[in-house]
Amino acid sequence: LSPPSPAKMRTKMQLAGVVMASTLALSSCFLAPVQLRLPSSSAQLHVAAAREHVLGRQSTLAGWKCSLQDTSTERVQIGTLDVSCMGMGTLNWPLNKQVDADAEASMRACIESGIDLFDTAEAYGFGTSEKLTRSCIDAVGAKSAKVATKFAPVPWRQDASDVVNACKASAERLGVESIDLYQIHWPDILQPFKAFGLERKKDEVYWDGIAQCYDQGLIQNVGVSNYGPEILARAHAALKARGVPIVSNQINFSLLCRKQNNQATVDLCKELGVVPIGYFPLANGLLAGKYSAEKMPKGLKANSMKKYIVGGLDKRSGTEIPAGGVSPLISAMREVGDAQGKTVAQVAINYAISKGVVPIPGCRDASMARDNAGAMGWRLSSDEIAKLEAASDALGFEFVQPGPKLE
Repeated sequence: LSPPSPAKMRTKMQLAGVVMASTLALSSCFLAPVQLRLPSSSAQLHVAAAREHVLGRQSTLAGWKCSLQDTSTERVQIGTLDVSCMGMGTLNWPLNKQVDADAEASMRACIESGIDLFDTAEAYGFGTSEKLTRSCIDAVGAKSAKVATKFAPVPWRQDASDVVNACKASAERLGVESIDLYQIHWPDILQPFKAFGLERKKDEVYWDGIAQCYDQGLIQNVGVSNYGPEILARAHAALKARGVPIVSNQINFSLLCRKQNNQATVDLCKELGVVPIGYFPLANGLLAGKYSAEKMPKGLKANSMKKYIVGGLDKRSGTEIPAGGVSPLISAMREVGDAQGKTVAQVAINYAISKGVVPIPGCRDASMARDNAGAMGWRLSSDEIAKLEAASDALGFEFVQPGPKLE
């Protein structure tokens, strides 16, 4: 499918130009035809056997090996995947490089620290991030690495076959026959003509497409991302009826992002036997303990984060953030961390782990990866969690969730 020609658009439709431009840029990459051989018979047999294990597993928390106070193992079962109880997101890696020394060093540090789950997406650098992930795995010799990637539901993708073709393209960029975990990146919320009464939600179409990927052996596990309670329940029921389990749901989750349906989504995930994966466990760096009025983030990030650090009006939520921003919470986290011999960032990541979420903080280099890994091997106590949540609640504001609302 091709996007509509701008020359043929009516004057009114030009109002949607900004949205159109962004989705067109995405689709121009994602819809490119790709040649890829189907998985070999041995690969299909392996995936089929793994599926029998997943479908025979009851949707209970019994399979969760990484939970509050459990330090006997740092492993989690996500569908057929046995992975570390925290992973690493690749969004902080360069989006314009297929080879990068710092990215390789950060992956090596992760593997050496016991972290073997890496999350990427076709939307990161128009597929470049997937290629960079593959090159890092090869350079490091990370045979144990498990890779999760995501399908981008842009408006021009109209049919189930578009999901299958996108999956094949991701598999080729990742250099695999069968993707470990394939996720739908967000619900079908990009509706460029909604203002003109033209809207077509295609979530069911995408669920059909990802089920076809699963049935064809192109993927080993099915996941979703940015799904709130309502759409997660729908997707879970629809795919379960086809014998296809949803094994994970990736959402924004941190001490500063719990009340925008985040905790409610985690609770439903646990009820359904879906593992919640948490991006932004450091709230875009706010919970790393490194920012202050004297030390602000660099570049454009300073503009969007300043209000959380020193106070000011949050225009998105209409909330007036008091002077000092997150500093009272950081003080509480530092106190807890000092008692454990851990950094503020490690406390933030461990909070997610202790709540039954698999956090995937980003990192730019090996030192950051090693520091993140210090969140494993221990657990916050129930009293410490209560103290931190009380300090967060006392702020009177949250980190406004980027991206789709969890509904």
